[in-house]
Amino acid sequence: MFGNRIIVGACLAVLLTAGYQPARAQQDATPSDEAWRAEHESRRARAMEHVSDGVLLVHARSGPKDEEAASFRQDATFFYFTGLSEAPGAILALDGERRESILFVAPAPFSFGQPVEGLSPPTDGGAAELLGLTRIVPWDGFVDWTARRVAQGAKVYVDTPRRPEMDGAPPGMPPVAGALGLWRAALEQTFPTATIESAVQLIRDLRWVKSALEIERLRGNAVTTAQALRAAAARIEPGATQRQVEAAVVAACLEAGSQGPSFWPWAMSGPNTHIGGLVRAFYSYEHLNREMMAGELVRVDIGCHGGNYGADVGRTLPVAGRFSDTQAELWELLVAGYLAGLDAMADGVTVTEVRAASRARVRELATSLSTAAGRAAVAQLDDDAAWHLHGVGIDSGEEALPILRAGAVIAYEPMLIAGQDVFYLEDMILVTASGREVLSAGLPYGASALGELMMSSPSR
Repeated sequence: MFGNRIIVGACLAVLLTAGYQPARAQQDATPSDEAWRAEHESRRARAMEHVSDGVLLVHARSGPKDEEAASFRQDATFFYFTGLSEAPGAILALDGERRESILFVAPAPFSFGQPVEGLSPPTDGGAAELLGLTRIVPWDGFVDWTARRVAQGAKVYVDTPRRPEMDGAPPGMPPVAGALGLWRAALEQTFPTATIESAVQLIRDLRWVKSALEIERLRGNAVTTAQALRAAAARIEPGATQRQVEAAVVAACLEAGSQGPSFWPWAMSGPNTHIGGLVRAFYSYEHLNREMMAGELVRVDIGCHGGNYGADVGRTLPVAGRFSDTQAELWELLVAGYLAGLDAMADGVTVTEVRAASRARVRELATSLSTAAGRAAVAQLDDDAAWHLHGVGIDSGEEALPILRAGAVIAYEPMLIAGQDVFYLEDMILVTASGREVLSAGLPYGASALGELMMSSPSR
């Protein structure tokens, strides 16, 4: 569905003569795709309406991918406004006052003494026209251009670090880690008289509602991720390691045609399912690898990345293939609240109302619970903190706005903690005018259905 390419012949000839070869990876949004080009132009135009007193500066990813990473991942905001999955080091300037979009491109990177050509569009009118930009120029002119605009009174707007506390520097020092923090610090040092403001809310607002093109891309990623979750279920058994489950997920993503995992898979078992373990895994060389044991649960939290868009889907699975009676009751309670929240979703509904529907359903079921653990879980689930919701788009985890809108793609991921056991589930959900559509459709919810999914694995 993403294979048709409409190319303006004259512009293509200019680009090929200049040595520019847009990325052709499966599901990739390339500049030669007319529908995507129009969408990126519209996004830039809307952004410029909101920065009419200045310029929005967006930096592409500067360096290559890490060698252990599956693929190069472009800066999400830069990709959102340009559709360029490569163009390393480029800077997009959206001048709201002049209604101009200027791309400053970096020289070709060198490898083994040779320039790697064709990663960025050439600095000529044909390439700019094909991309719907005002002009494309070498980045040598960026500092002078920005200095002139600042001297003329233009404010500078930039994306904001999602977690500024992780910039790697003690208080009083500029950041030493984090691309967005480093970018802002560089601008502050280079243009000390500039008024620099955060564009994070503008970017969140623009990215909250997805277009038809984005929805279809995310739908494909959700289907692929559901397949990968089934592959994970087939690999879970007593004595298997978390790393072996992770490998099954990565293989399933790649074999389905994606560009690998959206984020490194979480296949956390037993004590590792707790929040402390999940966070610690990011700092662990072995990713908290361990053998899974009968009686334990596994948090499978995964996504397959395709077309420069992410995914995020998950389930809790029993290592031995079946939940205990207590585990089953807790799981079914969580599922019941979850499904009530899904049923409440529609255009104009607040996130608070979704959570309230989930909490109300849990309270309704309180008197029917047969275990002490089940009754204790009611109080924990009658709290908004148990019912997390976020957006899914170019980033697998995007900030959710307070009100659902038709076209928003979200992930609803509640969590329940009961001793060593942690229960969690998550789908990718499209909000519609009248309700919602589960994009990661086909994955079971019930305890018995999940057990059947695992017991039907050829490895059992």
